[in-house]
Amino acid sequence: MAKWVGKYPDAKFFNQPLIKKPLRRILSKADYDSIGSYNLMVPIKRIEDYLVTASTIKYSDPQEHLHLVFNLKDGAVYIIFWKEEQHRKFSTKDNQFNLPDEVLIEIRLEE
Repeated sequence: MAKWVGKYPDAKFFNQPLIKKPLRRILSKADYDSIGSYNLMVPIKRIEDYLVTASTIKYSDPQEHLHLVFNLKDGAVYIIFWKEEQHRKFSTKDNQFNLPDEVLIEIRLEE
């Protein structure tokens, strides 16, 4: 998965088994299906042992964003759906987000 650093989180990325399977397990069908609507993407970054990316629904009003984090060590997946300042978050770690501060800042869960 580390080969994705610097690339955009397109349909190929979200169809990777290490991403797709956990997302289908932790998200509702509607949430999973909505991922394709997030069409303005930021290249994937590596922060420590995590891949971090963000996407936005272009021209959405109110603004809608998605942040995804993938743990390269244990394969855990974390996803957050933002609508303005409200968010819904899901993870394969019982919805726990025990992530390094730098990752939390990147996904807007910490300042």
